Amino acid sequence: MSEINKRLEEISDKMSEHILTVKGTLELLDASVSEDDLRSLILKAIERMDKIQGLSDELFAVLEKLLDKMGETKDGKEA
Repeated sequence: MSEINKRLEEISDKMSEHILTVKGTLELLDASVSEDDLRSLILKAIERMDKIQGLSDELFAVLEKLLDKMGETKDGKEA
């Protein structure tokens, strides 16, 4: 299960990085002065949110695998 734990930690780290980047981008957006700057920052935030969504999907796939393995282990012990 250490492989699964390692993968979950990697996904968590990536999600945290993207979330912090989006937060920073939104803070810059608040202080931005030109329309071009606003557009650029919004596009960057959207791009990061897309990455967060992909990581979230990956996280659920890993969790599903983990739960399946836990079920197999439980079933194996009961038999």
